[in-house]
Amino acid sequence: MRAALVALMFVTATGAALADWKKDLKDAAKQQAGAKLEQTLGLPNPAPAGSAVYFINLKSGATIASPTLVQFGLKGAGVSPAGLQSTDTGHHVLLVDDPQYDATLALPLDNPKIKHFDKGQTETALTLSPGTHTLQLILADWKQQSFNPAVVSERITVTVSGTAKK
Repeated sequence: MRAALVALMFVTATGAALADWKKDLKDAAKQQAGAKLEQTLGLPNPAPAGSAVYFINLKSGATIASPTLVQFGLKGAGVSPAGLQSTDTGHHVLLVDDPQYDATLALPLDNPKIKHFDKGQTETALTLSPGTHTLQLILADWKQQSFNPAVVSERITVTVSGTAKK
């Protein structure tokens, strides 16, 4: 009797585990299909609630040397590498000197004024020519697209006075 009870418990547990495994597989397939559709149609992800990007160490009107360290701040969302689909996360993109782009599409990877930080970096050593430049941060999703609504920083203006001393 006891052996039969143990066997029944084993079969029940195995059946439950098999059902969970099938459900997990179906859920993963649905998520993958949804991601492919989202990417193919160019659908923007909703912006994480309360999210904002900002410059940590630069203020508008600053005079800087080149290269200079630029630190990116983010609140209300997480940082993840491009290509990794994860809820309420994205990666930083730095816009230099107001580049033109279509905000309904993935941000171009071949525009030197649009600097992607696809590995989830939160700072960079930025090299700029002497003169006045504008900088703005944008948070991009896993497929290199801006969120809807866009999560962008204030556009700041900096003046590069020359090269940094070594």
